[in-house]
Amino acid sequence: MAISQAKKLELITKHGRKFAAKQNGSTPVLEGVHYAADGSLIVTDRHKLLRIGGAHSFAEPFTSHAVTGAPIDGQFPDTSRIIPMELPSQITLINDGLKRDDLKDAIARVKLAVEAAKVAGGVAFCAELAYVGSSVTLTVDSDFPRVKLTVGIGADISGSDMTVAFNAELFLAALNVFKDAGSKRVIIGLTGAMSPIVLRDEENEIDAIVLPYRRPV
Repeated sequence: MAISQAKKLELITKHGRKFAAKQNGSTPVLEGVHYAADGSLIVTDRHKLLRIGGAHSFAEPFTSHAVTGAPIDGQFPDTSRIIPMELPSQITLINDGLKRDDLKDAIARVKLAVEAAKVAGGVAFCAELAYVGSSVTLTVDSDFPRVKLTVGIGADISGSDMTVAFNAELFLAALNVFKDAGSKRVIIGLTGAMSPIVLRDEENEIDAIVLPYRRPV
């Protein structure tokens, strides 16, 4: 069963500030949540994005500050082009209410990887999600100081093998949105090593985007 508009507004209130830009004065509109004309809520800092469809009934679009709720003037960027619709390689997290809770498992394992890097004094920026054969792994690798941790993630998989590097903390923030939404099926879509990573709950019209980065060679 799809969640209500009230629940979607609750999600954006809790998680929107984590996807919005921090105050810097250069692009104030990116500090806000955009109420789009199609009924969706969108928030982005150009590195990550959260979109929740069917979340409001306002006729005119507007943007309000993600923390204070104050109105923000300015043209919100067109984000439709950066949300891929076709996802050739898919890692699907299932929660069937019985034997499988892939989302909860994935959050615990990603959090473990993030915390391991922090305890060692490194950063969780250098993370790699690999879909190879029948397995999915997340690796956090830091050189200064040296720490490397690889964890497996249970999921249904389809499409071609792929590996994408990104910030694990941003990935964790995206997964937590779906946890609070009570999502039963979350697709992690990979379209290329340098293309956006898409996390999608089709039933509830929720998309979270995390941009990858190019690893040094």
